[in-house]
Amino acid sequence: MVKFVRNLGNKLSPRTSISLRAAVILLFSGILAACSAPRELSESDKSLLIQRVTERWRCLEQNDYACAYAFQSPAYRAVFSAEMYRNRYFSALERRLTGVKVVAYDSGAAVASVRVGVMSRSLKEASSASQAIGITPTTLTEAWLWGSGTWWIAEDL
Repeated sequence: MVKFVRNLGNKLSPRTSISLRAAVILLFSGILAACSAPRELSESDKSLLIQRVTERWRCLEQNDYACAYAFQSPAYRAVFSAEMYRNRYFSALERRLTGVKVVAYDSGAAVASVRVGVMSRSLKEASSASQAIGITPTTLTEAWLWGSGTWWIAEDL
C-alpha cells in the first residue's frame, strides 16, 4: 500500500500528494487509535481530555504556535511542518478560553467532541466595524483523537 501511494505521489501535484499522504496516515492512525481507545470515558478520562484541551488553548492564548503544534497528532506532524501549521492562524487575535466541555465520545472511532468557549478580539488597529464589535464570544466544537495513550486535536486538513 505504501509503495502504491508513493508511486501515485510521483504522478500527482505536490498539494494532492500531501493531501493523499495525510489521508493515508490519518486512516492508519485512526485504525490504531480505535484498537487502544477506552470503551467509555470515565470521569478521569474526561478530566485528562479537558486538561489537554485547556493546555492547547493556553498556547493559543499566547499565540505560541510551536506549543500548540505539539498537540497535533504524530500523523499530522509527519505531513505538515510547524511552519505550515503556524501559517494557518491569524496571530493578530487575543484569545481567552472561557470553558471546555466533553459533549460526545465515539469509542469505535476513538474520537471525542469537545465544546470550547473562546472570547477573542483583534490585537492590532482594526477597521471601525471591528472596533465596534470588540470582544467576540465564540463556541467551537473540536474533535480530539485518542492514540498512543493520549489525546490529539484533529483539525481539518
